[in-house]
Amino acid sequence: MRVLYLTDRLSHRGGAPRHLLDVIDGIAKSHTVTVAAAAMDKDVRLPSGTEFVKVPGLRSGVEQSRGLAKLAPLLSETDFVHAQNVLNPTALELAKSRPLIVTVQDHRMFCPGPGRTLPDGRACTTRMSPKVCEACLTDESHRTRMLTITEHRQRALHGVPLLVLSTYMARELEQAGLPDAIILPPPVRVGPTKLTAGQGFLIAGRLVHHKGADLAHQAWKESKTQHPLHVAGLGSASSEMDGAVQLGWLDRNELRIQLGEARALLFPARWQEPFGIIGAEALAMGTPVIAMETGGMVDWCGPGTITVATGDVPGMARAINALDIEPENALRIGHEGQERIAQMLDPDMLLNRLTDIYQAHC
Repeated sequence: MRVLYLTDRLSHRGGAPRHLLDVIDGIAKSHTVTVAAAAMDKDVRLPSGTEFVKVPGLRSGVEQSRGLAKLAPLLSETDFVHAQNVLNPTALELAKSRPLIVTVQDHRMFCPGPGRTLPDGRACTTRMSPKVCEACLTDESHRTRMLTITEHRQRALHGVPLLVLSTYMARELEQAGLPDAIILPPPVRVGPTKLTAGQGFLIAGRLVHHKGADLAHQAWKESKTQHPLHVAGLGSASSEMDGAVQLGWLDRNELRIQLGEARALLFPARWQEPFGIIGAEALAMGTPVIAMETGGMVDWCGPGTITVATGDVPGMARAINALDIEPENALRIGHEGQERIAQMLDPDMLLNRLTDIYQAHC
């Protein structure tokens, strides 16, 4: 089968881009793969024999045909199209000329505001409308523009099989009028059995407000633990984390090492996480996760995790202290999480399921 992947950017930065690269690596072992994106980071290496084609229009978040000239020839030469992180409705409409499936990992397909999260921090549970969205988008002209853009994206998805990583995202799409999404969690490779509890607490990912890294930093300071706080990521919040060890953005292997060596991953969140892949990756290395559970995180929060309410800094601090003084318990919890991830997110199993989905819709 000739498979064409469409995305905005090929990158290792972020769970969603890494997930797509894992899918491409797996599918390229048995199928002919072409990847079209607006850009590809220098550190990305596609599998041998995989063609990359630059299509600038795939980066656009609005309805436009500019920069899509190369897309039609690519579509004519493929058997199946898989789009992910494509927000340009025109590109999605063009892709419908071939059998198409779309992975939705982005709230912007059904929410014109800040990730289905209300100004007071509660999850938004109501379908978008001018009245509902007024709380988050107070400027009328901006609100009207964002609602229109989001409606165009939703319209482009109608009639297309949709893939999501979590039950949360499936429910959100159903509420938006896009039911029957197929739930397929991301493949995650399990590391070696962890022999010691590890040292230090870790924050990893994009260091931006809605990810809540500052909350985890506050919890670490409040705990007064002697374990260092390591921060693997980039973003505006990094400058506010006094006392933390800044590691910058790590490549995949370096990040796995840091995850495996940590006492626990601190996973705060202000918004509704579509899945929270970094949490599953920590568990895969046998490292517990202290999580402010939101959105799709519920699918993997269980064995291996200590959950606290969103914004509960004292609760996260208490969890840090508990794992600090009980290393044997931290090691046991991590092993339990690793066993669950090995069963739930086995790469061979999930890639076989994805291939079956392709064949069923081809």
